[in-house]
Amino acid sequence: MSVRLNLSIIAAAVLLFVFGLAALAECSPRGNVDDAYYGNYRASDGHMIGVDQFINDAGDHVALISDYQSGIVRQLFPISDSEFVMGPGFEVQSPVELKVRFVRDGRGKVTGISLQPTGGQENFAERVPLAQQEVVFANGQVRLVGTLMVPATKGPHPAIILLHGSGPLTRYSFGPYPHFFTSLGFAVLIFDKRGTGASTGTRLDASTGDLKSPPATYYPDDLVNDALAAFRSLQRSKEINPREVGVWGSSEGGMLATQVAAHSKDVAFAIDSSGFMGPLWQTILYQTGAALRQAGAPAAEVDEAQESTKLWLRVARTGEDYELFLKKREEARRDKKPWLLSWASDDFTSLEQMRWDWDHILSFSPLPALKAVTCPVLGVYGEMDQLTDASDASSTMREVLTESGNRDFMVKVFPNARHSLGEMPSGDRMAPGVFETLRSWLQKRVHLPEVSETAQ
Repeated sequence: MSVRLNLSIIAAAVLLFVFGLAALAECSPRGNVDDAYYGNYRASDGHMIGVDQFINDAGDHVALISDYQSGIVRQLFPISDSEFVMGPGFEVQSPVELKVRFVRDGRGKVTGISLQPTGGQENFAERVPLAQQEVVFANGQVRLVGTLMVPATKGPHPAIILLHGSGPLTRYSFGPYPHFFTSLGFAVLIFDKRGTGASTGTRLDASTGDLKSPPATYYPDDLVNDALAAFRSLQRSKEINPREVGVWGSSEGGMLATQVAAHSKDVAFAIDSSGFMGPLWQTILYQTGAALRQAGAPAAEVDEAQESTKLWLRVARTGEDYELFLKKREEARRDKKPWLLSWASDDFTSLEQMRWDWDHILSFSPLPALKAVTCPVLGVYGEMDQLTDASDASSTMREVLTESGNRDFMVKVFPNARHSLGEMPSGDRMAPGVFETLRSWLQKRVHLPEVSETAQ
């Protein structure tokens, strides 16, 4: 029996935080979704559906339902303890397009979901067994906490670590991806970013901006070392095949995936989804123009915004024209032109802060480390990305990996797709082929069980 959800995705779970997949990911109430509902469900042989926990804009834990055949993701709205509905948009409840009822056996164990499309035939998707455990690992004095999901098939299992985009993101910031990868037979590790959720430490990433007491470290060293600590913890697990542990990341996390692979030859593969592939300051300048152009801003407004960003970056780089920067910033505030106050330029209170930001964050480039990556690499980008220059990033990745002698890499730009690989113009559907590309690429490089086997 096959059921295809006629749903759509809002930008791979819709909530982008600068480079990430979620906007608000601090600890928040669980809401009214039973944790037992999250997992994989088999609609038919080779047709898997996932239900993932996600944190929305309000900071609430919600359930996402995903159809990996159609590449579709929507939020589920509870109408009772076991019944949910899905509307025509990601965060739109009505008119109802699908009713989902979680089914339990006599012992209270969830055995599947009943799928009732409005005006259509009810179908059943059976639960796929999946073990889940909390894990704790350390990077020096920093304590990192996450969740390891392991398929019920015979191990040891291949594994994949999911890496965050920028911002204060927890383990529930990855949209449909955690259970997409478990549906393929991977053990999946998701964890709270340092300084977020249950993890300790100070977060320093591309969106940090002004810090009153900046650390002595350089971006993205702490994030790379956190991921390497996660990698080593998986290698030590008896449930995991230590030779088949790879990394996937979106946006900043995509860039980080290549950095992690550069630091350890044991990394089995690296997947960069929309990660920047050049100096960070160049990406910020690109974003200033691209976002305004897609929003339909007049050309004069776009030019004014880019000149403002160039001034901010020049002051941060050289230390010159700080007084001019302050004057222009005050004029932008007075004239109510928020588009001229890009990124954290509105937050700085001293030239020293700006210079530190340049030296420790803005001047970073991932390209030197990319040259050292020898494992298989997959780069996936959206043609209409307004946060990462997909054309430049994809061509740079090809050029660097070719010149460095990497013999196993693939770079693909999805037409008419956004930063999250959601399809334009509305961004309410995953670009065709995204899940298929990930699935087929991984199946050729990692020993994965057949999808039908994972459903037994």
